[in-house]
Amino acid sequence: MMLVEPLVHGGARQYWWKALLALSLALNLFFMIGALWIRVHAPAPVLTPEDRLAQMASELHLDPWQQKAFAHYSQTIRQSLQAMHKATQPLIASAWSEVGKPGADEAKIMQLFDHAAAERRIFVHDLTTTTLSFLATLSPAQRAQFVELARQHPRPWSPGPGHAAAH
Repeated sequence: MMLVEPLVHGGARQYWWKALLALSLALNLFFMIGALWIRVHAPAPVLTPEDRLAQMASELHLDPWQQKAFAHYSQTIRQSLQAMHKATQPLIASAWSEVGKPGADEAKIMQLFDHAAAERRIFVHDLTTTTLSFLATLSPAQRAQFVELARQHPRPWSPGPGHAAAH
């Protein structure tokens, strides 16, 4: 009987080692498959507004004259966007500061948000005028493609993820 006992216990130990090895192999395999899947299905990198405008320009196949008009359009958008943010961010910050007070003045809060919204409307109006002026330099096919590109992707003048407080 003593000779059988080591064989039984040795067989059980060998079974556990094989089970642990199989489990370790399976976990490593799942980890590797997961890492590969993440790499293959990674989300597209978030483009900066400047990168998005450059991508749009290359997809539109602009001639040199249109490229010059697009450069002017892009610069005008950037300047207008900076001016709008410079005008609205302090208003929105003041409104939220007032909201946080115990006896918040609702009229003042509404006035600040309304003033910020008016600044944004001015920006959208100017942006529309600038965009229509640029679109006049494009062929009908390029114009249709510009509209399609603008509707498919976040607009270059949209605030990025870091500007959530400005909404």
